[in-house]
Amino acid sequence: MIYYLVADDPAPSWGTGMLYEHVRLLREQAWEACVLHHRAPYRPGWRDLTVPVRYLDDPGFAPGADDVVVVPEVLAGSEAVRRLPWRRVVFVQGSFLILKGLDGAADYAALGYEAAMAVLPHVARVVERHFGLAAHVVPPFVAPYFFDAGGEPRRQRVLLAVKDGYRTAGIPDEEIAGALLAKELAGRPGWELVRLTGLQHEQVAELMRTSTFLVNVNSHEAFNTTVPEAMAAGCVPLCYEAVGGRDFLRDGENAIVFGNQDVYALVERVAELLDLGEEREPLLARLRAGGRSTAASFRPEVTAEALARFFGSALEPPAAKRT
Repeated sequence: MIYYLVADDPAPSWGTGMLYEHVRLLREQAWEACVLHHRAPYRPGWRDLTVPVRYLDDPGFAPGADDVVVVPEVLAGSEAVRRLPWRRVVFVQGSFLILKGLDGAADYAALGYEAAMAVLPHVARVVERHFGLAAHVVPPFVAPYFFDAGGEPRRQRVLLAVKDGYRTAGIPDEEIAGALLAKELAGRPGWELVRLTGLQHEQVAELMRTSTFLVNVNSHEAFNTTVPEAMAAGCVPLCYEAVGGRDFLRDGENAIVFGNQDVYALVERVAELLDLGEEREPLLARLRAGGRSTAASFRPEVTAEALARFFGSALEPPAAKRT
């Protein structure tokens, strides 16, 4: 059995969503796989689960030495993972929380992990260079409902990505961007600013498919999900490189990209684009075409193929039985 350990965290997150999606894709390939939450009867309120769920606190839960647990990097050093006699695989979705997840251990090998998956090439390089394991790239995918059919009219709307962890950490970029964008749009009748908070994933997709711009000032990211989602939806992103963006962002081709913390220049560029009126359309058309092409490379079948390669051959002997 392949268990995917998932935190009992009610906050909507496509990173968490990818853990559920891995299980679904593996089961479609006839692997024995399930989600493993911590405490029964937890279920995420922000999405329906179509895969089986087990719980660490089930009285009868007793994985064997041939079973595999896939652990996100933020939980790598957890007591539950250490005490059970299973094979350990870490799934690293971002490099900035690796040290916190290790909980004092020197690297993944020291915690008994035998293999690693990473979402993007730059994350794989970090794991291999600094944390003791070869890492196999298993890319994420953009949820299919973000892709627009090209026929929905665009509203004069700017979306602002919101991620609470940045404000909690004292990073002010989103607060600055929100305040300045609100001021800029107030002087331009017909334009509105919408913060992407308190929404279901499908609601975000609907907004993106009918909006003109996305502003994302996250600075410590790997996939930085709302950026490729906006690309898929034809909503032009203005964003930071955010480290992970080096793997797929192309300034002026699929997005308008700034260095981290260059928030004032980013807002000024939004204002310039608003004032261009119809003259901005050739640029936006080029960015939309490039963005859709980039987003289309993050497809479920690519993720499924990478999972099949990893569990079928990279993890020796074969990691789990097929049903």
